[in-house]
Amino acid sequence: MGMRIGGPVASGGTQSVGVANWQQQQQSIKDMMAALQAGDLGSAQKAYAKLPGAAQAASGSSPLAQIGKALQSGDLAAAQKAAQAMQTARGAHHHHPSEQATAPSAAAPAPGPAGTGTVVNLTA
Repeated sequence: MGMRIGGPVASGGTQSVGVANWQQQQQSIKDMMAALQAGDLGSAQKAYAKLPGAAQAASGSSPLAQIGKALQSGDLAAAQKAAQAMQTARGAHHHHPSEQATAPSAAAPAPGPAGTGTVVNLTA
């Protein structure tokens, strides 16, 4: 006899809508950060405006809200400073292609034999 884990499968596109919104948000943030790094205020403002909930985000005190406030007031330097704070808060850093070509770190787990730990048989 088999055992099913989890609830009923979601019908419709609820999950895909959430994924699409998340992807749009990530792309808009990426575009905004690139524009800020390039010093392009107009493109940064456009990218911020595409963020889902950008109007509500600007009323908060998060680094993203600080970026929004600076962009709305046309203060490129403040927006860049807030973007840097956001990247620092997220622990984000950018690798240059030459850095990515280096050997993997010793902390990376070694791959195991194919298939180990990937299948759980819950039939009885």
